[in-house]
Order: sequence, then structure tokens, then C-alpha cells
Amino acid sequence: MATSIGEGLAYSYYSGYLKIVLPSLAERLRNNPGIKHTKLLIVIPASGNMPKKLQDVQGISYEGQTDKLEIDRAGYPKRCYTNNVYSVKGNKFVADMPANLLTLKDMAADSELTGFTSAQLEPEVSKFTEALKSILKQKPELDNTYDILYVNEASQSLREALAASVK
Repeated sequence: MATSIGEGLAYSYYSGYLKIVLPSLAERLRNNPGIKHTKLLIVIPASGNMPKKLQDVQGISYEGQTDKLEIDRAGYPKRCYTNNVYSVKGNKFVADMPANLLTLKDMAADSELTGFTSAQLEPEVSKFTEALKSILKQKPELDNTYDILYVNEASQSLREALAASVK
């Protein structure tokens, strides 16, 4: 049971996205030759700071998308899911940055309304990460479909962390 905002957001990310896209990822990669890292790389900056586009990070290039997955979900027929393919130092990979974490940034920015402060941001991102690991660990059918990359930007840049993860 979720006891923090970060934990609740982790379950939301799993139930609303990961459990949908991960089972079909390998099949959807078949038309993307040259991808060395064939798992979804879930990139979590410890600070919660995320670029608008991952290719905005120096040294990261956008290479395209996986094949799309269409499902009927939440009253929306043929909802489309794709994953972006990137490269760093010539190595292609598929990555996602959990948009749910932007909720934490928004809450800190609107602290008068939410009571959530910027000092709480990093601890909640850590709780999100640990909860997500715990959730996915309980789903053996999803083993070998993802890697979680928690990046402490104080000690390593996002580009360096990505390059080290996909070589």
C-alpha cells in the first residue's frame, strides 16, 4: 500500500504505462535494427529535473520510435503507445523518463496550494524509485524488459549515466 506521494506515483506509472508497454516491447523493436540495449531504460533523475526532450541532452540523439501498440483503454479506442529510440556514443537504446515525476515538481512549485516543498522533492523521487523497483520485482513476467537508471546528477551527468548504461 502506498504511503507517500512518490510511492503512489510509482504505482500509477506502472499500472497506467509500464504494464501496457513492457510485455510487447521486444516485438515492437523488431523493425529497429541495431539496438544494443533492448530493454526499456527507465531514466530517473534524482533531482526530478527532466529535459523536455531527452535529445536535448548534449550527446543524445533521437533515432525514431518503436512500432506502435494500439489498445482500447479508458474509453479511448485504439490508444497508441510508442517508445522513443535514442543513441549515445553510437549505441541505440529505448528510454522513458516517467512524466509522473513532473507532478512532484509542479507540487513543489505550487507549495502554497499543495503544502509540498522543494526540500521534499528528492526524497519523494527516491521513494518513487524504490517503490517502482519493488512493484516490478513482483512481476516476474516483466523480467528482462526494463532497466531502471537512477541518476544522481550531483555526481554524474545524464549523458554519462546513459552512455555507461547502454554500452
